[in-house]
Order: sequence, then structure tokens, then C-alpha cells
Amino acid sequence: MKFFLIGVFVLLLVAPCAAQDDDVVKVKSNLVNIDVLVKDKKGKYVSDLKAEDFTIFENGVQQKIEFFDAPLAGTTRSTTTTAADVTKTGTPEPAVPTRNYVTLVVDSQTTDITNLKQVREGTIKYIREQITDGDVVALLTVTNGLQLLQPFTHDKAKLIAALENLGVNSTSKNFEQKDLADNINTLRGELQVANESPTTSIQSAAAGSNAARIMIMRTMLAQFIKLRSALSVQQSRPILAALAAICEGLRTIPGKKTLVLFSQGFVTPAVLDWQVQSTIDIANRANVAIYIIDSAGLRASAPNTTALGPSSPLSGISAATSQEQRIRAVGGETVFDYARQEGLGREYDILYRISGDTGGKFLKGNNDIGLGLERINQEIQARYTLAYRSTNQNFDSSFRKVKIDVRRPDSQILSRSGYYAIPPEEIVLLSPADKKLFDNFGALLSSPAMPVSVSLSHYRARDGMYVVPMAIELSPQAMQFERKGEKRSLQLEVIGVLKATPDKVLSRLGGNFDVSLTDREYQSIVSNNIYYRQDLQLTPGDYTIDLIVKDRKSGKISALREQVVLPEMDTEFSATPLVLSRYVEAANPLATEPDVYTVRKTSIRPSAARQFTASDNLVMFLHVYNAANSPDTTKPMVRVTARLIKDGQPATKPFDFVLTEVDNEPVSHLTFAEFIRLTGMTPGRYTVTIEVKDMVTKKVAKQDASFVVVP
Repeated sequence: MKFFLIGVFVLLLVAPCAAQDDDVVKVKSNLVNIDVLVKDKKGKYVSDLKAEDFTIFENGVQQKIEFFDAPLAGTTRSTTTTAADVTKTGTPEPAVPTRNYVTLVVDSQTTDITNLKQVREGTIKYIREQITDGDVVALLTVTNGLQLLQPFTHDKAKLIAALENLGVNSTSKNFEQKDLADNINTLRGELQVANESPTTSIQSAAAGSNAARIMIMRTMLAQFIKLRSALSVQQSRPILAALAAICEGLRTIPGKKTLVLFSQGFVTPAVLDWQVQSTIDIANRANVAIYIIDSAGLRASAPNTTALGPSSPLSGISAATSQEQRIRAVGGETVFDYARQEGLGREYDILYRISGDTGGKFLKGNNDIGLGLERINQEIQARYTLAYRSTNQNFDSSFRKVKIDVRRPDSQILSRSGYYAIPPEEIVLLSPADKKLFDNFGALLSSPAMPVSVSLSHYRARDGMYVVPMAIELSPQAMQFERKGEKRSLQLEVIGVLKATPDKVLSRLGGNFDVSLTDREYQSIVSNNIYYRQDLQLTPGDYTIDLIVKDRKSGKISALREQVVLPEMDTEFSATPLVLSRYVEAANPLATEPDVYTVRKTSIRPSAARQFTASDNLVMFLHVYNAANSPDTTKPMVRVTARLIKDGQPATKPFDFVLTEVDNEPVSHLTFAEFIRLTGMTPGRYTVTIEVKDMVTKKVAKQDASFVVVP
């Protein structure tokens, strides 16, 4: 099991004039902010109400309105500038203080490059005709990460220039998704026909050939389903992380805040349910309304679903054949993932949910992007913002219903239905059950119910980031397996929080995993331990990871705390922490992303427990940075010397290896991946010492790591 987490950090540069507006709501962390739209009986927006015209109830208890912000439509908003308004740099000064922040986000993961033209043209029209001096707009795009194309500005020329370059780095994966769906449907159809055919004796040549063909098709179907599941995670995780990061960045900014996402839709697998809800709650706490425009416009085959995404993974699940369940289990999709993928318009479900739950809307089926933005702008102009300090200051992460009444006959109130009471210092949702576990973290840490090992290392990535693989290893003897027919089932839960030292929560980690194993798969786990890995992408800094691992069948729980220090990147000769492994396998030929632990079509699995037998090979792995090139060969030359020590004495002779081949992806480095045979080693604790020497500059980096040889 391997999952990737993309941490997104965004800096949104806000015009300094925002702090000068005394009429804008000053947002405090313990206030609840709600945007409200009011329509009359004819459907027109009402913009002349006062604070005393509103009444707010939270879980049935009336609340005191402490701050009130009238609609922008009720204020004077200039759309022209004069020469006197222009500074020496040629940028017009806003005629009115900034009260409206609009963040435009293009989902390049799903938007086909052919559809970017209408997104570009419609947005440019919106900038030219709708944006006023009281508005500021930022432009971002989501590819594999979040790119800031234009910070917040009221300068239309800058925004239009950024929009004209939109699509240069488009990475749409829609073709792959459609191709996979077509292959899956074709194979299912062929299997259905094959299964309905009359059976004959397997001893005949024709029957044997048909059986082999069915087996091949089932294997191909499982592989295609596995790819579809991986692609869904690959598409949806960066988008959710980007939305959460943007909303959290806007949290302390006063004024009306709107995020407009251009997307063709995506499917979120069950493993990301927590991230979907967390994104919605972060947006609500920051009072950011998320509007979504279908960037594909009017499609030839309109979807026949307008339902909101299921509120829980169990919603809308129908019966499936046992054969289909087996195929999906092998392919990496649960029955819940399958229900989300199958059927028309499933990629829209998550868009309805995110927009609806944050007070926005999802607009689809229209090629006029500019018209859609105009409709959104009308709602922005008509929004009231009400703020109150809840009478219930117990931030227990529970959901609280909010009801708003207005003293205007025949009026229709539009607002979100409530919010989750997340503690002000937290930006990631923990369910009440998870929160209860972490409230007891100290006791779990001091008295673990089962042995759990964690391995952390870090490798340089692009844009000044680190990739930090986190590997968790558990002994199968400590877990409870349940026998069901020919299979054994395991229920593992990993819950973690990543914090910037000391206590700022950055992200939630882990997930729930129900595993059904054949006898062969079970024996493989018994021989190689239970293994879970998750990759984090982080900037330099100090981090803390708090982890809780739970065997849901036995109820056993263990907790761990790990510190991660990621140094600032420099040009000094250096090596990454040494990783030890005993498990090597052929790299997955269907992998859609590069893996730091894959070398020349071979992958290793970090051994967090660092326990080996005398029949194992001790695999050693690290990266070397900033080695100098030899003037003779124009290549680096690095010597790595490994020594095994036991009880302070050499256990073997030194082993020397020479590195000369540079790998430039994702950044320039040399890879050390070699092994030492442990044959003949007696049981006990050992230390492997590593000396990495640049033979050109004579610079040296040293480190050691301990491991145990068991009988």
C-alpha cells in the first residue's frame, strides 16, 4: 500500500490597502462568519437590509451578531481611473478600499487544452468588464502542484497578461481517464459474454484456450482498475490540497472572499474522504465561498446526475457480484470507489458537494465562461457577511447547524447550513473519534499495545522542496487476522497529523485499510511484515509527526512521535540519511509516478524495524548531492565505504563502492544502492558505518545506522 501526499504552500500577496478599510469585518479566529444571500419573491437580490434585520441561531440557540458587512452592491464602486490615480509605476491606485477578493484557480489536471481557450477568453472578458477598483484578483493553476501565476492585484493588464499565458504547462489527464474507462468497459463486456457461453470439458483444446483467454482478460481488467484508482488519487489530491491551502491563506483577510475553480471534474476515492471534508471545513472557517465552473462547457452527452456527492462512503452502494468484488480488491478499488466511478456524470458529484457545502454554486453546460463569471459576480455583489462569537466555545469538531431569519416578508435566505467547530489553531479536520484518540496521545505513547516501527528519510525535489517517505512496519504476529472462506482479512487504521514545530497542524496523514488476503499473500506478509508508506512533500523546516496505529479487529492501539528536520538546501557536499532494506522487487511497470526508491527497474522497501536474518542481504540506499566533477572525466567520482561493526569490533572487512553516474531527476544527485550479504553473521546488534568521500575535493560525509540480526 502506497499513497502520496502533496503539501501545498502558497503565498498570496495582498494589497496593503485592505487594512485601511474601517468598514470591513475584522475577522478573529474565534468568530463564526457566514455569507448570506437574500432574494425577494420575484427572485431579485435584496441589498438594503441592516444588521438588526437578521437573526442567527446555532443549534437552536440565538447568537449575537457582532459584525455586519453590507453587500458590495450597496456601495459606490468606481470602474474608471484618472491620471491622478496612477502612481509613478503606472499602476492605478484603487478608488475605494479593497473589500472583494476573488481567487481564480484553473484545474489543469482535468481541463483539456482545447477547452482552455474558452476559459481564457471568458475570464479576460470578466476582468475587463466586471472587475472594479474595489476588487483584487489572483490567478493560480493546479498541475502536479499549485502555481501562482498572478498575486492579488487590481491591475487588469497584469491579470490579462497572466491569462494569455494560461495553458503553457497544461497536464490534463482526461484522455488517460477516458481510455482506461473504455478499456474497463470493453473487458467487462467480453468477460460477460465469455461467462455466459456454454462450458465444455477443460480437457479439450478449445476449452483450455478459452479458459486462458478469460484468465488473461481478468488480469488485464484488474490492472486497468488499479490504474484508474491510482489516476483518481493523482488527479484529486493536488486539487483538494490546493483549495485548502488557498482558503487557509485567506482566513485572516477581511472582506468578501470568493474562489472560482475551473474544472472538468474528478472522482475522489474513499481513501480521500477525510481530505474532501477537511477542505470544505477549512473553506467554511475562512468564509471562502467556492464556485466551480465546468471548463468543458456544453458537452455532447449531458450527464444525467445532479446529485450531491454521497455524505458518507456507504451512501448509494448497491449489491455486486462476488467476482466483481474480487476483481476490485485486486485492482485497488473498494466497492465504495467503484460506486463513485461507474455511471454518467460521476466526476460532477464532488463539484456539487464542495461548492454547495461552502455557499457557492456549480455552473455547467454553458460554453460562455464570461456569462458564468458574471452570474457569480452578481452573487458576490449581493452577499451579506454576518459574524458572531458562538455561545458554545467548546471546539469539539462536532457539526453545528446555523439558521438565519430575516425581517423581510416573502424573502428567501441562501446560506450554508452550518459548520464543524474546529479549534482555532487547527487547519485540518479530525473527527470526534480521532480527536478523542489524540487527546489520549500521551498515554498511548507511553504504553503501546503492539510494536510499530517508523522510518523517515528526505530527498531533494524540485522548487526547493523535499520528498519525505514515511514507512511504517508492523509485525503480523501482533495483528488479528480473521479467516473468511479461503481468505484472511485485516483491518488497519493509520491516523496521523503533520505539525510545524511545535503545534501548528499542517496536514492529516494515513487512512483506513481493509485488506483481504489469499494464503499466498498472507504468507508473503508473514515473511516480510505489514508495510505502509506515505510520501510527504515539504519545505525546509522542523516538523513533528504524531501517529496512531490501530488494529480495528483486536482494538490494539499504539502511538508514535517522530521529529523531522529538513535543512536549508545549499551547495555543500552531502548525503541523505542511510536507508536499510531487506526487501527488493521488480519496479511496477505500470507506475504513473517516479519513485525515489526505484533504481534501474528495481525497487526497495525501507525496513523501519531494521531486523534481518543471516540469509538476508543488507541493502543500503542514499543520495549524494553536490559532488564535484573531475577535470579529467568531467564526471564526479565518489567513493562509498561501508563497515559492519559488532560489539565495537569489525564484523567484516570494509566494502568499497564507486559512484560516477549522475541522475538529474528530480534534481542532480548520485544514487548509492548496494548490498552486503549477511551470510554467517551471528545474531545480535550491529552498526553499519558509511563514509562518503568526494575523490575530487576530498570532502567527506560520515554516518552510521544500527540493525539487528535475529535467529
